[in-house]
Formats: sequence, structure tokens, C-alpha cells
Amino acid sequence: MSALLAGTALVAIVVAASPARAQAGLGELGANVSVPEGTQLFLEADTVTYDSEKGVVTAAGGIQIDYGAYKLVSRNIVYDQKSRRLVASGDVELVEPTGNRIYADSIDLTDDFANGFVRALRIETPDNTRFAAGQAVRQDGSVTTFEQGIYTACEACEKNPDRPPLWQVKARRIVWDQNAKVIRYYGARFELFGKPLAYLPYFASPDPTVKRQSGLLPPSFKSSSDTGFGVRIPYYFAIDETSDATVAGTVFTKQGFLAEAEYRKATENGYFTLQTAGIAQMDPGAFSDNRSDGVLAAFDPADTDRAMIGTTGRFAINEQWTFGWDVLAQSDSNFSNVYDIENFSQLYHTSEIYLTGLGDQTFFDLRAQKFDVQTENTLTADVQPYVFPTLDYQRIEENPVLGGQLQFDANITHLRRDETSPGFLLLCQSQFLVDGLCNTSSGFPFRTDHFRRNALEGDYSRASFDARWRRTLTTDGGLQITPSASLRGDLYRADMSAQGLPYVADPLGLGGIDVDEAGGRGMVTAGLEARYPYLIETANASHVITPIGQILVRPDEMDAGRFPNEDAQSLVFNALNLFDEDKFSGYDRIEGGTRANVGVQYSGVFGAGYTIDAVAGQSYHLAGENPYSQVDLALVGFDSGLETDRSDYVSAIALTTPFGLNFGAQGRFDEKSLDVKRTDLMGGFSYKRVDTALTYSSIAAQPIYGFAEDRNQVTGSATVRVTDTIKTFGSLSYDIENSAVIDRTLGVGYADECFSLIAQYQNTSDRYNLASSETKVMFKFGLRTLGELGVGYGLGSSD
Repeated sequence: MSALLAGTALVAIVVAASPARAQAGLGELGANVSVPEGTQLFLEADTVTYDSEKGVVTAAGGIQIDYGAYKLVSRNIVYDQKSRRLVASGDVELVEPTGNRIYADSIDLTDDFANGFVRALRIETPDNTRFAAGQAVRQDGSVTTFEQGIYTACEACEKNPDRPPLWQVKARRIVWDQNAKVIRYYGARFELFGKPLAYLPYFASPDPTVKRQSGLLPPSFKSSSDTGFGVRIPYYFAIDETSDATVAGTVFTKQGFLAEAEYRKATENGYFTLQTAGIAQMDPGAFSDNRSDGVLAAFDPADTDRAMIGTTGRFAINEQWTFGWDVLAQSDSNFSNVYDIENFSQLYHTSEIYLTGLGDQTFFDLRAQKFDVQTENTLTADVQPYVFPTLDYQRIEENPVLGGQLQFDANITHLRRDETSPGFLLLCQSQFLVDGLCNTSSGFPFRTDHFRRNALEGDYSRASFDARWRRTLTTDGGLQITPSASLRGDLYRADMSAQGLPYVADPLGLGGIDVDEAGGRGMVTAGLEARYPYLIETANASHVITPIGQILVRPDEMDAGRFPNEDAQSLVFNALNLFDEDKFSGYDRIEGGTRANVGVQYSGVFGAGYTIDAVAGQSYHLAGENPYSQVDLALVGFDSGLETDRSDYVSAIALTTPFGLNFGAQGRFDEKSLDVKRTDLMGGFSYKRVDTALTYSSIAAQPIYGFAEDRNQVTGSATVRVTDTIKTFGSLSYDIENSAVIDRTLGVGYADECFSLIAQYQNTSDRYNLASSETKVMFKFGLRTLGELGVGYGLGSSD
């Protein structure tokens, strides 16, 4: 058969004389080329010539070949049936079943597309990686050898395609084994912006399609004044499809070899991890920190071993219930923080086991907890309690009860503390505080600016149950009236004590505390709140002014402050909690007595996108004992602004604009002098590529808490996206009262489709922080598909 077709021709080319032999030959290809048995090769071209004597098909112009999932286009094709080879030339493009696109000047292939020889080759993979070479050979349908090859994950510059990519690897030979999913480089040279940076005689990296593969990971570098300079080399094990592990060794110039290992396992409904690390320190005396056993490392040279073990897990039992844990155990209080153990290096870490459930109307949370404070101050770390368990339960009835919403809350807590702080001093201008007042007769010879609350040693258990009902009624005139009622009951048992000062005895327990009692307490509250929103509309604005009045009637708090306060120590009175029924933050204290809260809210909308929201008010203690003036073991309530019958004034305002400027402020002002007791200002501006934020806080002196002077701090931060790939960022915290920089951070980041770089400088010198002052410089850069490299360097620290 001989034919010459002018114009567009479509020809089915069989690879042997008989159809039977053709199908058998194709069947031998099997899974190597992902072509079904019996598949024929279809060729479309402007001109096709078939020489029956030689068994050669020649095609030219607009050529397209379809062979299963293979697609090939070129200007010229010569196919020799006898040698079973196909030669394409002129702007050749071959698309493989895997999605790889091969571009070449010419390509010589077997008719099963499995093997071949290519000149002037370029390959683009679906993962946006690229190979190039002067010539390449493919064997066994999966192994491609590039001579004088180039590999990169960067795109070529559109305006100047001849310019070298941001990074590339040039090698004498690159072997890409798609079955083994590995790329081997022989005589490799790494280039950045076309300039050589490093040379390796051999290295290997995973195939771009590989998400997980065993092998060495890029090293990282660490440094601090205590540990010296360290090089960390990790090795990754891809155990199976659901589990993997990483082992790493770090050699520190001062402290020796740190070994680490982490195992990770995924299941159908969750995951868990197991992690450990340990070191035999060469120079424990380099540390100034106390160990958790109370032995100063500098005076115990033989105490060299430090280690940790940690585990995390989370499992979805079903759509409503989740079980999990995050547990850290270590030889001393701050090992993981000192050696920067990944996942467990936080200054504040909570070890816990939990079970949570969330339904349409209910919430359940059961936990056992231990608080890990990884600080050099062992007193702070040692007095942290064990909490086992703590249970929170809430239910909101779906159907109204007496026309209102009924809510039930329960909390059960048991905690144990094995250590106690050595007592606390409550001084104001060289005078002891007694019953909330300065006692001028104490005659104590010195003063201090530091306060440490008295941590009680022993066991404490409490079960609290609370039922709340509220309903809002709206009159025809718009008045909103909300009656409410609540019933609270507690059962408790406390067997706790604390060491005090042996030469002092007073109601605050400076001479020691011993609490050994059990019992119950209750609280019933009846409340009524009235709101009257008043709307004012103009042509370009609308205003809503809402006066609010609230009264809460209840008896005094039973045994106010006479048993441990472990969860209600955080009390900041402001406009946000002005109308809260109970302003204590936890369960251990209960707000008692009759109280009225009054205020006014304002909301305004101006033009397109301008809004103002504001609130101001005051709280009044009307009858009974004021719980915020009662002495408890944590001194909560003093200097809160609520300890007097007429509270301080509180206010807040927030402004938003359509051009990215936002502002907020809140304050507390003395009820008599209007002196500022606390001010918080917050502002931010976002426009196009710029984001900024500024906060300012001012807190008046609180001598009873150890703060004899006003505290004024301002913090600013900014992020500027210079381009789509370059971002700069920085922040600064400044202690105005002491004219000192607390924290400063400055950095720049670059990220595109193939390369990322972060450089950051950080300096911390916070006199209120538990950690030491320190300065760090960190660099981290990543090459897509090849890995990341991080370098952290500590420039020095002080205690």
C-alpha cells in the first residue's frame, strides 16, 4: 500500500503486518506506559507518505499523534515499522500519561513510547518543576538520563526567558528514575541567580511527585550562650502510608550531642505522636537556671543528664465526641525550651488529657491538666498544680421555659499542689497591707516592687452547679425589659496550707496559712434589666442611643475569700463586663450583695462605611458586703475599681472607616477625682500593601500587687508587602515609665513559586517576663522540592 495524502489526513498506523501481532505487541507494554491492550496509534498531518516496500511512514506539517494517553506534536515524523522506531523533529512536544510535557528539537522513540533519545530537551512536570539538557536517553520507560542536565522548580522570566532562574541545579549527569521516584545528581553545582554557590559530587532528591520519602533532611543551625553553636541533622523515615518518623542529632560546641526522635501515626479517625530527646551535658555549670529538683546546676557538675518525652493525640470518636491528649514529661522544668525541642518548646505549655462533646444544645469537656512553665525561675514552675479532673458541662434548653431561655452549667474541679511559695510580702511604701489598708504600725524596715502570690500546698475539690433563666420583653413603645434569675450551689473540700513569714501574723496569712474545711455554699440572684433604644435618623446618618439600667438582688457571698481562690484571680473591670451578672472570672469566688449597673450605649452609622460604637457607665454596690473589698488568699478585687460602693467610671469607643483606619479605646477613671486608672488604646491602618497596628496601655500604680509605679507601654507593628513576593515586617514594644525597649522585631520575607526566605532579628528585655533577656537572629530559606534550611543564632542573654 502506498499513498500520498494532500491536505489533512488521518491514518491509523499498526505496528506490524497483522492485527493479531499488533495487539500482542502492544499488550507486552503493560503498565509501563499505561496504554490499554489493542490500542492503535492515530496520526494526523497535512501530508502523509507510506512506503510499503521499506515499511516507512513519513508525515509533515501540523502533525499530531494520539497513542492512548500519549500526545505528540511536531513538524516532521518518520516511522519505521521494521525497526519499530519513530523519529520526530521540529518543535516537538510530547505529553505523557503522567502529565509531563517534553519539548525537544528532535526525539527518537520506540513505537511504544517507552524508550528513546532526545536532543535539546526540556521537561515540565505537573508539579511545575523543570528539567533541561543538551541530550537525554530514556530506558525501560521510566529512567531518563540527562547529560549536562539542569533542574529547577522556578519558572522562566517572561520578559527575559534567557535569564537564569532564581535557583537551579546543574549537573554533569542527572538520572530521573520514575519507578523508584528519585532524582540522582552526579557532579552537581547549585546556582543562585546564575552564580555558583555550592558543589556536591553526588546527592539525591525525591521525585517531584513524591510527598514522603525516607532520607536525610536539610540541616539546621542553632546557637545560644548556654549551649554554644549547634548543627542539627535530621533523617526522615517514611514507614508506610499512615506512619513516619524523624530522628535527629545535634552537636553543640558547649553541651555535646543532643539526640531526638519522633514517631507519627495517622488513623482513620485521628492521629498520635511520640517524641523524645536527651543529652548528657558537657558543661551544666554554663546554665544559671535552677533545676526542678532545686539543685543549682553550677554547684552540681555531676548532674549532666537532661531529657524529655512528649506525646500528642486527637481522635474523633464520632461527629460529637473527641478524645485527645498533649503530655510533656521532662527531667527539669525548662529542658524543652532551652534546647528548642519542636512542638514542646513553648514558655507556657499545658499537659492534658481531654474528652469533649458538642451537641445541638449541650457542651461537655473533661480534662486532666498539668501546667508546664519553662522558665529559669523554678519557684514559678514548681508551684504549678495538677488538675485532675476539671469538668465543664452546659445545656441550653431547646424549648422556652416560662417564655424565656433556661441554661444549666456545671463545673467540677480537683487540684493538687505539691509545693508552696515561701510566702508573700504585701507592701505599700514600706508598710504592710492589713484589711485592704496600709498599716503604719508594722515598722517593716524595707520595701519591694515585686509581688508573688501565696501558692497553697495540698488538695482542693469543688463542685459547682448553676441554673440561669432570662427572658426579654419588648413593649409597644420599644422598651426592652429582661427579668432574670439564677441559682448557684457549691460543695467543696480544702486541705491546703502555705508557708509564711515566721515573725508576722495578720489576717492575710503572712504568718502562714492553713485551710482545712469542707462544706457548701449557695447563691440565689434575681435580676432586672431595662434598655430603651432611641433611634435618630438624618439624611446621611443614623444614631441609636440606648440607656441601660440593671439591678441584681442577692445575699452576701458565703465565707467570702476564706477558702482557696485558684481560678478567679484575673479581674479587669471595664466596659465589656459592666453588665455581667458576676464579674469574677472563675468559680471560686461569687459576686454577692445587691448591685446596680447603669450606663448608656451609642451606635452611629455615617455615610458609607463610617461607624462609631461607644459605651460608658458605672456600678453601684447598694446593700450587703461588697465582695471586691473582701480579703481573699489571692487579693482579687483590690484596685479593681469595684472595691468601693460607687465604682470607678468605665468607657469604651470603637471607630471604623471605609479606607482601612480603625480605632478603639477603653478606660477606667477614679469615681472621685476622675484620675485615669487604666487606659487601653488600639489603632490600625490597612491600605493596599500596608498593614499597621498600634496599642497603648497605661495602668496606675498598684503597690499592694508590688507595682509601686505607673506602668505605661506602647507597642507598634507594621507589615509592608513591597511586591507580590517581598514582605517586610517589624514590631516594637516600649516601656515609657522606665524608658526601655521591651521587645523589638525586624524581618524581611521573600516567597515565590520556587523559593522562600525569611530573615528576622528579635530582642527581648521584658522585666515582667519570666524568661531571660535575649537577642536572636534567624534565617530560614526553602527551595521547593529540595527542602528548607534554617539557621538560628543567639547573640546573648542575661538573667
